[in-house]
Amino acid sequence: MANPAMKHFFDHAVDPLELKRDLASEVIQAQGIDWGVIVDAYLINAARVGQSYAGLVYNDQSLVSSNGMTVATPPLVLVETRAGFKLMRSLSGKDY
Repeated sequence: MANPAMKHFFDHAVDPLELKRDLASEVIQAQGIDWGVIVDAYLINAARVGQSYAGLVYNDQSLVSSNGMTVATPPLVLVETRAGFKLMRSLSGKDY
């Protein structure tokens, strides 16, 4: 029998197909591009503020931010543009 923690997990688990439906179409398109690096998160509806950006984040690999959450990035530099999407890198060079 499942303990209370396991029951809570399974009661709140999200079907992977449901997660894909919750992604913005731009994110799905950008995920289809082979950037040659691991993309830490996808940002849409972004506005530039100096060298940083504010926008809606999706697929945050650090699991700090939820899909659709508004975030502000650290300062970024442009690495490459493909099919209308931009690959950005943190100034430290660790995050894309």
